[in-house]
Amino acid sequence: MKFEVDKRKDKTIFKLIEKTLGHQIAAELKTELIFLQKEIDNPFTIDLSEVTRCDSTGLSCLLLSERMEREKERKLTLKNVNKSLLDLMKIARLDKVFVIK
Repeated sequence: MKFEVDKRKDKTIFKLIEKTLGHQIAAELKTELIFLQKEIDNPFTIDLSEVTRCDSTGLSCLLLSERMEREKERKLTLKNVNKSLLDLMKIARLDKVFVIK
């Protein structure tokens, strides 16, 4: 799994550099997100600009990340969400759960 992390003073951005957010990378992605989100103390953003496909396991990874942010009394921001993924989120009403930019 490929990704980049941009730690700034005001926020941390996790950019997933994969076409598919799915079961093939879910375990590794969850592990990375847990470690990263435990160590940071600023707002967290996931950049999905490279992602064109997502399955239910991928959505589960995003929901795990959202829950971790909610425990810190913050919202998870998703940015550069592909139209097909955004449509899937709307069907599942997840567009109400995340801040989408």
